[in-house]
Amino acid sequence: MAMDPERAVNFVAPYLPAHPARETLVAPLLLAYYRSRRQPEALAAYERLRKHLAEELGADPSPDLQDLYLKILRQDLAVEAEPAPPSSAPVALCPRRRLPAYASPFLGRAEELSNVLALLGSHRIVTLMGIGVIGKTRLAVEATEQEVHDTSAEAWFVDLAEVSAQGQENPARAERVVARVVTAVLGLPTPREDSVGLTERIAASLQGREALVVLDNCEHVVEGAASFAERLLRNAGSVRLLATSREPLALPEEQRYRVPQLPVKGEYLHSANELEQLSPAVEFFLTRVRAVNSDVVVDQSILEAAEQLCRHLDGLPLALELAAAQTNVLSIPELLERITDRLDLLSRPGRAAPRRQQTLRAMLEWSWSLLDDEERALLRRLAVHPVSWRLDVIEEICASSRTETATQWPAYTVEIPPSRILPLLSHLVDSSLMATVNTSDGLRYRLLETVHSYAAEQLSESGEQPAVAARHVTYFQELAECAEIYLFAHHAKGWIDRIDAERGHLTHALTEALRREDVQSATLLVMSTFWFRWMTGRIDSLGEELAAVAACTYPGRSSEDRNRHAQVKVLARTLQAGKTDARVEGVVAALDGFEDDDAGPLAKMQVQWFAASCMLAHQTHGELGERLADEAVEYLLAVGELSRAAFAAAQRDYFLMEHFDIRPKGLPVGYDAEEILREQGDADGRTQLLAVQYLVAVADGATSRAQEITEEAVQLADSLGLEGELSYWESVRTLNSVRFQDLDAAQSHLHRTKELARRTAYAFCIMHPDALEAVLEFQLRDPEQAEKVLAGLRPAERNTAHRSLSRLLGEDALPAGLRLSRA
Repeated sequence: MAMDPERAVNFVAPYLPAHPARETLVAPLLLAYYRSRRQPEALAAYERLRKHLAEELGADPSPDLQDLYLKILRQDLAVEAEPAPPSSAPVALCPRRRLPAYASPFLGRAEELSNVLALLGSHRIVTLMGIGVIGKTRLAVEATEQEVHDTSAEAWFVDLAEVSAQGQENPARAERVVARVVTAVLGLPTPREDSVGLTERIAASLQGREALVVLDNCEHVVEGAASFAERLLRNAGSVRLLATSREPLALPEEQRYRVPQLPVKGEYLHSANELEQLSPAVEFFLTRVRAVNSDVVVDQSILEAAEQLCRHLDGLPLALELAAAQTNVLSIPELLERITDRLDLLSRPGRAAPRRQQTLRAMLEWSWSLLDDEERALLRRLAVHPVSWRLDVIEEICASSRTETATQWPAYTVEIPPSRILPLLSHLVDSSLMATVNTSDGLRYRLLETVHSYAAEQLSESGEQPAVAARHVTYFQELAECAEIYLFAHHAKGWIDRIDAERGHLTHALTEALRREDVQSATLLVMSTFWFRWMTGRIDSLGEELAAVAACTYPGRSSEDRNRHAQVKVLARTLQAGKTDARVEGVVAALDGFEDDDAGPLAKMQVQWFAASCMLAHQTHGELGERLADEAVEYLLAVGELSRAAFAAAQRDYFLMEHFDIRPKGLPVGYDAEEILREQGDADGRTQLLAVQYLVAVADGATSRAQEITEEAVQLADSLGLEGELSYWESVRTLNSVRFQDLDAAQSHLHRTKELARRTAYAFCIMHPDALEAVLEFQLRDPEQAEKVLAGLRPAERNTAHRSLSRLLGEDALPAGLRLSRA
């Protein structure tokens, strides 16, 4: 049944500001106006569309719409053909939307939004350009929201603001830095080898999925962002990119769009109902004013003052927000007077800088002048690094401690009691100088981009920067040391989540420690976070950081310090890229670098068993690796480090069983590795032990036992949230189901294996998912399809798949392309 004309007008009209050029909205609106006897409004709506298309797109309305216009103009009563109205059915939202949420309405950017959407419709990469705080991020988010709503594409928001600008001179490293951040947003574990091909792994994860990736704040990492964007677009044909930057990425296919200031007009238009149509800047400002002070009465004098204020602030959204935040204590005319005086004062010494930059600096200077000493001190201390903060961390680092000493906690020039932190934060948020961010870790606080830049200058001028940086390093060093204790104990998941949320802080702390040549802190930081990064797969820059710390000359304050640094050298050599012989030689040399005292042997054995893993997978060095691992296990047991010994034995036995078919040695009589790990609460260690037990069950033909082990491992990996491990064990589930000829279950597990592998771009499944698919197709009596699936696998991938598949299923169960006797 047709909709009532008045209802149709009320339904369609609200959509037009965001879609001024969409004829599917304008056509039913014209008809609804005409049928409700509002012909002038119908003609006016058509004229607005015609003018918009001509000026912005150089186009004319469609012939059908022109015909409808002529019929309305002639008052042709034969107008009956009603264009299909926009559907009122809700549009399904994309299941993956990783976009910031804003409490305030999106104002003043309808035209820009339409332009960006049009560009996204015809280009795979669009870059929004403009000065800081012009509103690039908000426009990008709104455009992405609309695009997701219209197309049901996936949306991923990648904030590059926290990324360090160091290393941009090295193109490969610069790209890896950006790729690591994208990897974290997508929830992908990183590969175990120096992040080579990380962008390709991201592309593999997104391949075949309609996805729009927003790269925000590219200007300080423009080389890396450009290289990443080019490679991602080349390898993932269904992906589009929307970037924000102060400068272009300079890619041939890039479509640039410069975000303008909010327009400030000198006159006001009046519609038939005499409601003033404000300029976008004035509308934006007054909306923010009403949010701060609902008692503000807007008359002509207030409008004029608001217009002048917006003009003085160049229509910059953040500057307008900062000004509006003060209207709870100042009227708009008083605000205008103070800002005008301040701008004039600050514009004189900085004429070499762009006017807009002077304007924003003036606004920030003036906002700073309104803060008391405590508020200024807190704001500048939070600018020590461009990261978000938990409340308890702010209280520890930025407040004055009652127990601080000159050597442990450098004194601050302004003391802030811990009890004052929350009220001060609340005021800074209300003043638009800070923002809150809701995360899985809880509410966090973050300085806006330009506010951070200004506050960092103030921190440097105050002389407090060394004190804040020292406290920051010490706090996160202690946090990492505490977490290390619990990663292999009960409640490990909580500590994994906590350290994961603070990775930005930990990276900056390590960088700061290296910058000021504090090798002791750098050593403690990199060692305390090593196992977190290894067990979660977040090892993208681990080798580089270990190498940087290992390269430091470190006499050490004590034998314990020197032994800890020697451990860093061993791990750095173990993970270094290059040929196996050179790596083994470096490891052996590093193992000779420990102190010749009572503590030296223990420190050595704590890493020797791990270092042995780089030898155990190779025929040439397998015997040496086995001997080093045996020695470490024996020593750790002797000194009472039972959990570490059990883990070390499990890793040794896995490599020996997987690569040499050597039965597990386990622990000596009187020790039960599984009992030790359970009592300790070491879920990750139990997962490693289950992998050994699985290989044994398969070798013994105990398929039911192998299935039980698999289900237990899946539960453990899931409890820790390790999707890479889950991908491994889902592939094992697929094999188990094929073994029992439950092909429906095998298809289900294979689907989840491929989904997890694609979502995580995980490279360490039991085999390539295509090999599993080929086996399943062969079992389903389609050998031709099985060979087609195998066509894309390299010989090394086929060999790896054969080893695992033949062990459980036998040669006869494999397609020809996976059999040992293949040509």
